[in-house]
Amino acid sequence: MPFITDRFDELKNNIRSLNTILTHTQPLAALAYPLPCTSKGMESEPVKYIAAEEHTGHKAVELAASCYQDLYIQPGYSQKSARRTVGVIWLSPAQNPTSITIPELVDKINAAKTDIENHIIQTYETRQDRFEALRAECPGIMTMHLYRHIRCYSEQNIQSIRFAWQRKDSLSKPVKKDLLLKIEEEFDRSGPEYRVPLEQLINKIKQTPGELLRIRRQVRVQPAANIRFDAGIKTVTAPMPIIIIQSNELKLKALTDFDARSQRKIRSDKVASEVIGSFGGVTIEVFSAR
Repeated sequence: MPFITDRFDELKNNIRSLNTILTHTQPLAALAYPLPCTSKGMESEPVKYIAAEEHTGHKAVELAASCYQDLYIQPGYSQKSARRTVGVIWLSPAQNPTSITIPELVDKINAAKTDIENHIIQTYETRQDRFEALRAECPGIMTMHLYRHIRCYSEQNIQSIRFAWQRKDSLSKPVKKDLLLKIEEEFDRSGPEYRVPLEQLINKIKQTPGELLRIRRQVRVQPAANIRFDAGIKTVTAPMPIIIIQSNELKLKALTDFDARSQRKIRSDKVASEVIGSFGGVTIEVFSAR
């Protein structure tokens, strides 16, 4: 499959070019926080604490470069949880003339990532076929690392970047009949010890209007960056260091440690809900209509 091979080679070459430029520049500021990796088999364990170990200057740039080229599965570490380095590299185009080539390089890198992903999705129907095809062309590749994009902002007059932790759960409204079908199929496959709670859940769902059902899926805590532009604040996920190229002043707020014991503020407008059961790694709730 020469298309994937060719685009993957272009991707790796452009990442090498990007890292060469970065490691030979003098940033106005550089921060990097390499987060602890998730061990294989530990993906479902609750995260109670994450230490944010700060690196600055040239070491931060080296960590950023290492993160950008981290495309492969590593022994002992999870393939389902990304290895993350939070951070920012701020370059002045006046002090680093070669930095003006970085946005184009990043665009090429991200375009190659998107092209490979789209080609795989459009060519192969099932997830297993896509998995096998990608690894046949890119042995040892870690899919989520291959597809994730590098963020780069050039001369956009960013005023500040504040790093924080996101703890939001994923909420969705199911189609009642589809949800019941999935649970009933699981009921038929289950042993006697699992059938009672599944039967109870099925009955509760049948008695509940479809518009009041909600599925809550716990999302692992992740780092985010709140970026302040002239027009307002944009919040983005931050699994890799963000590249900023501008001469205007930029304020940075460090990433602090994550501690699950810290209580989140409860919104006064939050809709009350009741948990009626769990299935397939998600919680099923009934919430009150307003």
